[in-house]
Amino acid sequence: MKLKINKIGIFGKPNNTNQFDIIEKIFVIVKNVAPNIHVTVESSTAKASFINKNSNIDGKPIEIETIATLKNSIDLALVLGGDGTLLGVARQLASAKVQVLGINQGKLGFTTDLDVENLNDSLAPLIKGEGLIESRDMFDVKVLRKSNRTNRTESIFNAPAFNDAVVSRGAISHMVELDIFIDSSYLQTIRGDGLIVCTPTGSTAYALSVHGPIIHPKLKALALVPVAPQALSSRPIVLPIDVETKIVIKNGKGTALHCDMQTIAELQDNDTILIKRSKYPVFLLHPSNYDYFSVLRRKLNWSSNPIRVGLPDPKLPK
Repeated sequence: MKLKINKIGIFGKPNNTNQFDIIEKIFVIVKNVAPNIHVTVESSTAKASFINKNSNIDGKPIEIETIATLKNSIDLALVLGGDGTLLGVARQLASAKVQVLGINQGKLGFTTDLDVENLNDSLAPLIKGEGLIESRDMFDVKVLRKSNRTNRTESIFNAPAFNDAVVSRGAISHMVELDIFIDSSYLQTIRGDGLIVCTPTGSTAYALSVHGPIIHPKLKALALVPVAPQALSSRPIVLPIDVETKIVIKNGKGTALHCDMQTIAELQDNDTILIKRSKYPVFLLHPSNYDYFSVLRRKLNWSSNPIRVGLPDPKLPK
């Protein structure tokens, strides 16, 4: 699928003051490759980069807009930072079906494909539309609580999650107890430090560090990964993405819920966390040579045998 780009929005980490040089480089690359494309900087990114209405690049004023305005007018979002920055921007742009491309300024960068060092060579083809567009699933997460005043169940928290929804001990010192239901069928009760419910994208995040499975992003699946469960028989399980997961808090006052970087603390006993597939996926733009397995090898340092250092990847025999 070839992407037709008319307008690009640049998004960065709001408190990162070392972004102007990269923003300037992007403006120059776009001008040289496709001068008809309009480039605008998101307002908090501009503020952190000391860009204002009087700033210019090559004598041309830099336009600044809020993310609320940009989301409905851009075709491509260039996100400067690491996975966390991309997650935050992608969640907000998903409903507008904006393609998202990450330029890595973080550490691992599973979802940020481009490196700053070779931006001149890697960004130009993508601006011309020579990339791959991949759809990634998200969750809608809701917390339901029965009101003592009305005795009615009310929603007290709603948030999207691109990586995962994590139920954890929060500030409490004892284990949490969670009843888990899948499509209203009881699955199990977990006692331990918590539970991770992750998308394929999130399977290489926190879930991976507690021995959860790596899920290929083309699979329509999710994983439930217990964190330090008391019962050794509590194991990760992979389920279809369309199931509805309900987590009921039992004997765990003070339990916390984290949806990517969004947090609700002090959940109460009998609160129900409802997790289901979002109707809005995230659309990631990748270079035309993107290979998910190559990403895993590089980021996880697979095939690190010193005998193979500097050698090309093996080829499948003909």
